[in-house]
Amino acid sequence: MLARGLLVWLLLSVAFVALDLSGVAEGLALPVPLIVAVVVARALEHTGWARSRPAWVAASVAAVCAGLAAVTWVFGLEPFGLAPAETAAAALLVAVFALLLAPARLRAVLLRPLGLDPASPVHAVAVVAMLLTVLSSIVLFVELQEEPSASVPFHATDSLVAVASDLALALAGVGFLLTRDARAALGRLDVRPLRLPQVGWAVATALVFNVAVAVMEWTESLVLSDLHALEDRFDYEFIGMPPVAGAALVSLAAGVGEEVLFRGALQPRLGIGLSAALFAILHVQYQIPGILMIFAVGVALGLVKRRTSTTFTIVVHVVYDLAAFLADIWT
Repeated sequence: MLARGLLVWLLLSVAFVALDLSGVAEGLALPVPLIVAVVVARALEHTGWARSRPAWVAASVAAVCAGLAAVTWVFGLEPFGLAPAETAAAALLVAVFALLLAPARLRAVLLRPLGLDPASPVHAVAVVAMLLTVLSSIVLFVELQEEPSASVPFHATDSLVAVASDLALALAGVGFLLTRDARAALGRLDVRPLRLPQVGWAVATALVFNVAVAVMEWTESLVLSDLHALEDRFDYEFIGMPPVAGAALVSLAAGVGEEVLFRGALQPRLGIGLSAALFAILHVQYQIPGILMIFAVGVALGLVKRRTSTTFTIVVHVVYDLAAFLADIWT
């Protein structure tokens, strides 16, 4: 199963890159280095010798990050809107950090406080990925401070790219096709059917979230009026579709992809706080107060997920986003 799954994931990664380079699905190649790193780490972890040879694993992750830096620089890629030079520098920093993970004592210091296993190559990759996420988000956040208000073009394929990227990362992270079959992977992600009354409760929970965030935004508009004015300077320009259809696509992609990744895959390992922090820091289009609101929403979703399921929070997230979009469209 392990060898067959490794081949499937590598072929899928090649397909992602090909679709991106062909222009069919721009941005789909962005998660590929991380997918490859976590899949290879999972394979190495179950070969027996890798857990006792962390230096080999660290070197492999560093090579992937260095390769990403080289490809970004040579081809002029701009993931997350970052300049090629900045992305390459961040990837190289992560490559160095990956090499530093090799010493056993340092791995223990870095991974154990996060509740991760210092002997696990997969967990080491997760730490490196978190560092890359934080670095790139900080750089992009600083750059966006100088950007004026603008409408961001949005195509239907953008939603497909977003949800495919998030689901691929989540499934690769939990070892789908490598150490878990479909049932086991869905169980690990806590994705299970909902009964109709549960759907109703999820919708009601989403509306409570909408009201709570509206109150926080109103408070921000009074206390921090200048920052509040910058929160909504970026909006979507839906291309080739009505605004309501575009809002539905964005909400569905974000709700499914982000919940499976953050609440389903990451929360059981990182806990509610850290997974919510990673979820929030990716929303760099907002100001600090807005990011803190996203963090609060992430914590609330984490608490809800702990008592329900990932499927439940998917419904909450989709309805919350859709209600927020529709409120903006109709006002």
